[in-house]
Amino acid sequence: MEKVINNEPFVDSDIDGAQRRLEQLGYKQELNRNLSVAENVVMALSNVSPLMAAFVYALAAFATVGVATAPAAILQGINVIFIGFIIAELGSIYPVSGGLYSIINYILPKPLVFVAVFTFMIQAFIYPPSIALGVGQYLQILFPQLPQSELATGIIAAIAFIIALFIGLGSIVTNNRVAKILLTLQMIVIVVFVVVAFANIQRPLTEIVFNPQILTSDGKGMTTASFGMVLMGLGILVASIDGYPASLGFSEETKGSCRNIGKAAFISALSTAVIIVLVLLMGMIAAPDLKEFMLAPSPLLYTAEAYLGSVGTVLVNVGIIIASFSCLVVIINYMARVIFTGGRDGIWPKKVNDFLTKVSKRSQIPWAATTLIAVVGCFLVFYSNLVQLVIWGGAAAATVYVLVAIGAINSRIKAKTITRPFRMPLFPLPPIIVILFLVIAISSQTADVLAAVGILILIALAYYFLYVRRRDIREGRLND
Repeated sequence: MEKVINNEPFVDSDIDGAQRRLEQLGYKQELNRNLSVAENVVMALSNVSPLMAAFVYALAAFATVGVATAPAAILQGINVIFIGFIIAELGSIYPVSGGLYSIINYILPKPLVFVAVFTFMIQAFIYPPSIALGVGQYLQILFPQLPQSELATGIIAAIAFIIALFIGLGSIVTNNRVAKILLTLQMIVIVVFVVVAFANIQRPLTEIVFNPQILTSDGKGMTTASFGMVLMGLGILVASIDGYPASLGFSEETKGSCRNIGKAAFISALSTAVIIVLVLLMGMIAAPDLKEFMLAPSPLLYTAEAYLGSVGTVLVNVGIIIASFSCLVVIINYMARVIFTGGRDGIWPKKVNDFLTKVSKRSQIPWAATTLIAVVGCFLVFYSNLVQLVIWGGAAAATVYVLVAIGAINSRIKAKTITRPFRMPLFPLPPIIVILFLVIAISSQTADVLAAVGILILIALAYYFLYVRRRDIREGRLND
C-alpha cells in the first residue's frame, strides 16, 4: 500500500489517539493493541537486554579499543539520550510498527529512505545471529563439558533460534509475560554485579575515562589509547548500547495516546543508556588488574569472578544466557514488525510483499516475517563471527541514526504545523549532536567497515533508482 502523507495538525486522545492516527495515515489496525507504556518499555528493554549488551556485545569494544571503552561508553550514553528525544517526538507523530524505518519513510526523500531500509534490514539479519552466538558461547563457558568448537556454538545458537521462534509466534501478551520474567531475572543479576563492584572499587573513574589504556600489539603490556580509539569505540558501541527503538516497533500494539508512544521510546532510551554505561564503568573500575581484565575472554565476567567466586560467576553466567535468550525472542518480534511494515508499504516486489504481510488470525502476529528472520538466522550462525557482526551492526545502526537525526531537522522545517504529542526539548541541539557524534564515529572505523557501509548505500540507491522509482512511475504513484 502507499502511505498517506499528512502533515496537518491532528487530535491526540488518551483513549485511542494512536489507533486513530494510524488509520489517518492510511493503515488498518491489524495487530493486537494491548500493551501499556510500561509493557512497551519492558519489550524494548528486553530487546536491549542490558546484561547481554554489556557482557556480550561490548566484547567487540573491549577487544578493539580496550579501556577506551569507558569514555566511548559515556559519549554513546549521552548520544543515546539525545536520540531518545528525537525518536520520542517522531514516534509520537508516526505511530507505525516499522519503527525507525517508518519514521524515516515520512521525514526524508525516498532515495534516503531506501538507504535506511537497506541498512536497517542488515541489522535485522545481523543482530539476531550475534545474540544467538552469545547464547551458544556462554552456554559453552557454563558447561565446559559441551563441545567447544565453532560448529558446536553454531548448533546451540540455531537451537536457541528455533525455541525463540516458537515463543515469538505466540500472542503479544504471551511474549510480554515471558519478557517480564526474563527481564526481572537479568535486572537482579545487574544489581548484584553493580553493588559488588561498587564495594570493591580499585581505581578512580577519572583514570579509565581520562587516561584509558589498550593492550600493546604483543599483548604483554598496556599503552595509552588515543582519542581516535575512543571515537572508534563510540562507533562500535552504537551496536552495544542499542535496541531501545524496539519501543517504536510495538507502536501498533500500544494502547492509548500517541504521546504514550513517545514516552515509551524516551524511557526506553534513557534506561538503556544509564544501565549499560553503569555496568561497563563499574566492571572496569572494580577490575583487580586491567591487563588481566583485557586478556580475559569475557572481561566483565573476570571482574565478577574476582569477587563473587565460582558460584557467583555461574549465577552471572546463567543471567547472561537468560538475558541473551530474552533479547533473541524480542528482537525477532521487533525486526519481524519492521519487515512486515516494509512489505505492507510495498517496498519489495509484489509476491515478496504479499508473503511478508501474512498475519496469523489467531495470535495477530506477522508470522511470515518472524519465521523468515529465524530461518535466515539459523544459517548465518554457522558463518558468522560475533565481534565482526557487532562492528558491522554498529556502523549500520550509526548510519540509520544519522538519517533519523537529519530527518528530525527536516521535519521541523517542512512540517511546521503538524501536531507533536511528544515534543523534544532543546531543539535543534539533540539532532545536531547526534549527527556530529556519529559522523565522526563512522569515519573512525576501519577501511573494511567503511567499504561495507559504502557498498550497502550504493546497492540501496541502485535498487531505488533502477527498480522502485521506475515501478512507481509506471504505476502512477511517484510522490517524491
